[in-house]
Amino acid sequence: MAVYNKEGEMFDLKVKVAKDPSTDPVYSYKFPVLRGTQVKELWARKVRPIKDLTKYLQGCNLKRYKDYMVSYNAQSQNYEYWFKDAQYQMLFALAISGMKQSTKDKGYDFSITCPCCNTNIDKKDIKWAL
Repeated sequence: MAVYNKEGEMFDLKVKVAKDPSTDPVYSYKFPVLRGTQVKELWARKVRPIKDLTKYLQGCNLKRYKDYMVSYNAQSQNYEYWFKDAQYQMLFALAISGMKQSTKDKGYDFSITCPCCNTNIDKKDIKWAL
């Protein structure tokens, strides 16, 4: 299987990435379209890429729709990053194996255990000083 961009270039090298459970992988938006003499608003859906991985790919000087594409498979509930160059696919696969995704509230998942009584402290009970 492969995906194609608007220019007809084929992206056939896939890397699967698990989705962040706290973030919806797709989003919907409205856009105006002129139909005859009336403007109607239509809805469309797009994939919301993982920010940390997008920043990594931008740091590697890769461009979306030119060097890689992102899709979401609802059946397997995984993101699919498609590449046309095997070197980029290998670089990305190696990088994500040790990379953590940040959560929706701009922080990393963590757990705090009290050293005295070994009980876990929930994140909602923590008050952050600014």
